[in-house]
Amino acid sequence: MVLVEPVMTEDKQQYLLKAGQVLTRGMIKRMMDMNILLISVADIYSLQISPIDQIHSILEKAYQTAIAKYSSPQQVGNKRDDIPRIVQKMNEIVARIIQDEMILNYCLQMRMVKERNLFQKAVETSVFSGLLAGVYGCNMEELFDIMVGGLLHDAGCLEMTFLIGKADKMPQEELLWKEHPTYGYYFAIQNNLPREVAEIIQAHEERIDGSGYPKQLKGDEIPLGARIVAICATITEGIVYEGMKPYEAMEIIYATSGVYFDSRLVKLFVGSVALYPMGALVRLSTGEIGVIINIRKNFGARPIVNVHYNSFYKPLSQPKVVDLGQQRTIFIEEILE
Repeated sequence: MVLVEPVMTEDKQQYLLKAGQVLTRGMIKRMMDMNILLISVADIYSLQISPIDQIHSILEKAYQTAIAKYSSPQQVGNKRDDIPRIVQKMNEIVARIIQDEMILNYCLQMRMVKERNLFQKAVETSVFSGLLAGVYGCNMEELFDIMVGGLLHDAGCLEMTFLIGKADKMPQEELLWKEHPTYGYYFAIQNNLPREVAEIIQAHEERIDGSGYPKQLKGDEIPLGARIVAICATITEGIVYEGMKPYEAMEIIYATSGVYFDSRLVKLFVGSVALYPMGALVRLSTGEIGVIINIRKNFGARPIVNVHYNSFYKPLSQPKVVDLGQQRTIFIEEILE
């Protein structure tokens, strides 16, 4: 039996048992000894789970999926040998994140918004940010702040949900939208998050040339964590909201490196983070089907694919290797998950 309502002392000043407690024979005997003869228990056929319990599981699974998508437990499956070690640190941080009730409440709000891409973008931005911060050499606390900043970077958008994902904003709507980093900053401060996290949220829309908002910061005036999240949020924005292929989103930040984004961090991201996982079954733009067999040879998101099937889904008599670094007119159309 599971308690639906707490059991309290006769004067209602002290809890004896909390709601959700699974009763044992010893507990029942103790209540009888205390002359407590009436309690409220759940129907044995009803599932006792709260929204927070559910979002805890959803967030944990989303992190696991995103980390597995962009990294491999084996060194050969990554662009750098240190990625498995960095991922281990990230997993420790994820374990901290999913125990934080404030963060879980925020994630629950994101899931309740009709624009479902908001949650996916937040988690993938957090994962990308953790990978980039890790290869940059950030310590555990810095890594925690940056991953949380990546997860909560759009916190201010929950104050203007009607504008999320809206492409053609009216001038007054655009002005309001540009306030979302400030709203997010105060959200973080009011919820006692580290100031470093609040500053990442506030500055994630700033750009190296000073064309960003809300403060038009330039260069190193922008906190390191915000410069990292800016790159990662832009990539996930392109993939999640605009339907870009990962290599297209990568090329956007590469083309604006040194103008909008920190060129050192862009170079580090492009050379470190695999947007396509080793061993993934993929469809090429030619319609052919193959497996990614090498992600290290080429700079950027142009892996080598071993093609096994033609565009009519018929097996080739002999698999052929397609090097996307050389075949620049061919790209990965989709990952067949």
